[in-house]
Amino acid sequence: MTDLPSDAEVAASPAAMVTGASGHVGGALLHLLTAAGYRTIGVDRPGTRPEASTGVVAARWIEADLADPSAEDVLTDALTDVARLDLVVAGAGVTALGDVDTTTDATFRQVMDVNYHGALRTTRAALPALRRARGHLVVISSVAGLVPVPGRPAYVGAKHALTGVFLSLAGELARDGVAVTVVHPAFLRTSVTEVGVSAPRSTTGTAMDAGDVARAIVRLVARRSSGRRVPDRVMIGRTALLADAVARIAPGPARRLAIRRLRR
Repeated sequence: MTDLPSDAEVAASPAAMVTGASGHVGGALLHLLTAAGYRTIGVDRPGTRPEASTGVVAARWIEADLADPSAEDVLTDALTDVARLDLVVAGAGVTALGDVDTTTDATFRQVMDVNYHGALRTTRAALPALRRARGHLVVISSVAGLVPVPGRPAYVGAKHALTGVFLSLAGELARDGVAVTVVHPAFLRTSVTEVGVSAPRSTTGTAMDAGDVARAIVRLVARRSSGRRVPDRVMIGRTALLADAVARIAPGPARRLAIRRLRR
């Protein structure tokens, strides 16, 4: 029989919270972080907790719809007994595909509420525990937060807003010992949850698996845990690296290239 860990061992284990935990990337993160010795907290919408048979396991699960302003209070209340959070991954996200004339105001609001406001609500609720741990906040953006790719205006807007705000918060929270990293994965083989009118999904470059993204984030987290400095921006995948370089050096050609590659 395997001995259960003592209370002291449990208390000494690092703690991590992942939002969007029932998704492909979130589930992979929970698995890898648990294997790395973290006490994990999964957060996702009510009714989305995966069955144990899926292999997605968290020591604790919090049901919260981050698109709802009340989610911040739900998370704050649920975290009152959490002394510290060494890691928070704000990974909840949805996308919307289509042109601007077919994307309604309601869809723009929903995408912004989940991707942008949801990350802010998560951060505000988790900040006391993050500050106590001098922890690490990882925010999952996208290659669409680097280049205004066509065919998903609501998603591009939300990810650009997310990127800008959290890069500004990186300097602010550094004073409290909290590191902030915005990660930009390339296009995934597994699609993000879609809202609004259905439309064809286009990608460019080599697509990535959710596990690729999760492993890159865990490597980043391990770097911080070992005492090394982490950057405030990380590109995951060759397409993201190329998009970032071209967008900074030649933003006009970058937009034209995105249009040509995604609408071919």
